[in-house]
Amino acid sequence: MNTKFIETFVMLARICSVRRVAEHLNATPGTISMRVRSLEEELGVTLFDYDHKTMRITPDGARLLRHAEGVLEATRAIQAAAASGSAIGGRIRVGVLETAVHTWLPDFMKAMRTQLPQVEVDLTVDLTVDLADQLMRGTLDFILRVSNEVGSSYSVMEDLMSLPIHWVARRGLIPKRDALRKTLSHQLLTQVRGTTPHIAAVNLAQQLAARQGMAQGDLRISGSPSLAALVSLVREGVGVGIIPGLLVKEHIERGELVVLPLPAPPSLGVALSHQPNATPIVLRTADIARQACKAYCRRCGTQWVQHLG
Repeated sequence: MNTKFIETFVMLARICSVRRVAEHLNATPGTISMRVRSLEEELGVTLFDYDHKTMRITPDGARLLRHAEGVLEATRAIQAAAASGSAIGGRIRVGVLETAVHTWLPDFMKAMRTQLPQVEVDLTVDLTVDLADQLMRGTLDFILRVSNEVGSSYSVMEDLMSLPIHWVARRGLIPKRDALRKTLSHQLLTQVRGTTPHIAAVNLAQQLAARQGMAQGDLRISGSPSLAALVSLVREGVGVGIIPGLLVKEHIERGELVVLPLPAPPSLGVALSHQPNATPIVLRTADIARQACKAYCRRCGTQWVQHLG
């Protein structure tokens, strides 16, 4: 029985798209369909029902899926056992959220270079929802993501760190008298729209505005797809940022920016995630990520970040 055909069956059962499976496996849709038909003929069952618009797994396919996953797991175990006797090398595809880029990613990359010098790291920076999708499709091997956003039953997730959110403004922008109302009257700047940090910031701002007798329409809240742009806007006094204070720690310590004494949204959690049947490279990368994160958190202090490992 061809393990490539089994891998195609498992991936197609998860993604339900011949085109996307073909892209991941660097094959044509026709090749994917041929593999499925060959496996169906060998097993004597129909694995998928097709029509012109959709495809769905059959009861026989669902019944055999667990066994197919077991075959792949056993194959990976054999490969891991063969690799365990030699130095780990190769390539790993790592996806990270932008918050990691501006905090402890350099520490992580330095540790990878020191501890796994024979491993080539390919980096992708994206939103958690896209990173999780790429992990599920197998186009990424390991990701650093927001811990409480979209997850998957096909991945392992472990919390690493928690970043407190602060209201941050350029020094002198917000007068001390009636600070809450003056803050809410300014342009409010948050992370990218639709993400957990953005939603939490908007909900809190709306609650505080209601207590001040302000209408929701009086609030001006912008979500930025770039943390670098968000920090720049806050530093220039364009508005008040509702962001992890760690991102502007140095500017606060120099006195350029100040933390406003206002109620804070929930902290931003960062987690690592990989597939359950991960290769030795992925598991070693996870260990290095834990070590680098722990050291970074200790260096920064609990005011700015808490280690969760």
